[in-house]
Amino acid sequence: MPVKPDPEKRVGHIVRVTYREAPVADARVEWRRSPEAGGESPAVSGSTDDQGNAAFDLPAGRYFLFVQWRRDGDYGRPVAPGDRFAYFGGNPVYAAPGTLRELYIGLEEFLEPGLPVSEPPGGTGVAGRVVAGGFPVSGVYVGAYFRTETAFRDLGFAASAPTAEDGSFILDLPPGKYYLVARKRAAGGVAGPLRKGDQFGYYAANPILVAAGRYARVAIPLTALKLRNTPVYSGEYKAASSIEGRILDASGRPRKGVYAALYDNPDLLNKPVFLSDVTGEDGRYRLPVPVAGRYHLGARSGYGGSPAPGDLYGRYEGNAEHSVTVKEGDRLTGIDIVVNEVW
Repeated sequence: MPVKPDPEKRVGHIVRVTYREAPVADARVEWRRSPEAGGESPAVSGSTDDQGNAAFDLPAGRYFLFVQWRRDGDYGRPVAPGDRFAYFGGNPVYAAPGTLRELYIGLEEFLEPGLPVSEPPGGTGVAGRVVAGGFPVSGVYVGAYFRTETAFRDLGFAASAPTAEDGSFILDLPPGKYYLVARKRAAGGVAGPLRKGDQFGYYAANPILVAAGRYARVAIPLTALKLRNTPVYSGEYKAASSIEGRILDASGRPRKGVYAALYDNPDLLNKPVFLSDVTGEDGRYRLPVPVAGRYHLGARSGYGGSPAPGDLYGRYEGNAEHSVTVKEGDRLTGIDIVVNEVW
């Protein structure tokens, strides 16, 4: 059913859930405050209708979107083979006031690990296969993460070599608990923001325990991302807070054609959370901030992936983490950023 967002405080999201392109009814849609499927209860949750749709009127904020479908309808037990699961590859989702968004999520089946993978004797780590639609996928990188604070948007603690033709991989790790994610970029490579058509998988039984002298066995399903690879231009939203300043070169002259950008990680990697309009001749920018919080501020003449030679790029140097904290109603002024040409 359609959602009419409240332009003041709440935001409308419609989640459309499929399994192998068919709509899924009675799937559980969860909006969580952290990228962990277990632990705390979801901030907001609901079920899909007969058309696979679920509508939500969310308070403004930062969320992680999960979708589950249990073959017996019991969401109180751990995930098991035959269940279906998805972690939205576009997480985190920033719900900003006055917007209406549609998000498309494809579920994948949680599988038994399957046939053993040939592994070195006496080793420690994770071994398994990556599949999509029940078929093995080659050329996938599996990453292991100790922590969830970065929302799996950095390179993590360790990564496997690309999966073989049969989808198999071996990842040597010290004993401990890990979160496993798998990625295959259509353009190749191991870094940079995921784009529409890339494939992403989050192991539904995360975190996995790796014991000394053993390889934990897993099967990780991938799903193709149906993302619109566009940053969030802050000017599209009503925002009570803002950051303002100038973008300058090393000699103090204003630079035009540059965006100010807010990121959710101190390395200023991947897609920005919010972008300003491009600067004019005076180098001035105004960056509305629809969702209050702590961000990391930079500026560049392009976005997505690492800056390329010839790009203008710089970070806010007001502190070591390049961070700004924005409260609701704040207007932060005089926040200048120096950019240099990348060589």
